[in-house]
Amino acid sequence: MERTAVLFVLLSFCITSLALECRVVPGKLKQLDVGNGQMFGVNSSNEVYTLYSTGWIQVPGSLKHVSVGPAGVWGVDSNNYIYKLVGGDWVIVPGLLKQVDAGGMFSPAGVSMNDDIFCLTGGQGSWTYIPGKLKYYSCGPYSCWGVNSADTIFIMKGVTPTACAGSLSWEQIPGALSMIEVSTDGKVFGVTSNGDIYERDGVSMSNPAGTGWHQVQHPQKVKHVSYDLGHLWLINADNSIMDCTE
Repeated sequence: MERTAVLFVLLSFCITSLALECRVVPGKLKQLDVGNGQMFGVNSSNEVYTLYSTGWIQVPGSLKHVSVGPAGVWGVDSNNYIYKLVGGDWVIVPGLLKQVDAGGMFSPAGVSMNDDIFCLTGGQGSWTYIPGKLKYYSCGPYSCWGVNSADTIFIMKGVTPTACAGSLSWEQIPGALSMIEVSTDGKVFGVTSNGDIYERDGVSMSNPAGTGWHQVQHPQKVKHVSYDLGHLWLINADNSIMDCTE
C-alpha cells in the first residue's frame, strides 16, 4: 500500500523538465515574495528588505514572513501578529497568522499557528474562517492553492473580490508539495520537501486547476519560490537568492 502511494505521487508529476537560466542576486533571504512588479523579503534575523534597481533597501520593522500583491504589502512577525504596510509604516491588523499572502484580488489570506485558514475580504473588517487545515496558502486571480502538513495539495475555486473564501469546497490536486505560490497572473509554482521545483500547466480562468505538473530543472535544492513578470525568484537551501527565467 505504501509503495503504491509513493508511486502515485511520483507519477502525478510529469517527467518533462525545463531548465532555468539564472543569475545570482547578492544577499541572503529566508523568504521573499514578488507581485505587481515589487519584491519584499526577510532574512534569518527577520529584517525586512525591498529590491530596487539600485539594490536592496532595508524597510524598518521585524517580520518572519512578508507578501506583496494586489492586496498590498502584508507581513507577520515572530509572535504571529499581522501587519499591513500603509504609507511607509507597518500598521497592525487584528488577528494572528503564521503566514500571509497578498496575491488575491484585494483580499489577503493566510494560515494560523494551528493551520486554520482565513481570508479578509477587501483587506478590512474581520477575518473569514475557511474550513480545513493548511500550513501554507496562496491566492491568485483565478483561485487559491494550499498545502497541508502532509504536503497534500488543494485548490479553492470561486474566490472573488467579494467572496474571499470561495466555494468552500476543497479539490485535491495530485502530487505533493511543501510550499506553493500563485503569481499575480495566475501561474502556480511549488517546492517539494526535497527541494525540487514544479510548475502547474494549463492554469487559466476557465480551468483554474490546470492540467498537470512539470518539473523545473535547477541544480540546487530550493526552499522557496515566487513568480512575477516572467521571472521566477528562488531561495536556495543556503538562503542565497536567484533570479531565473525559462
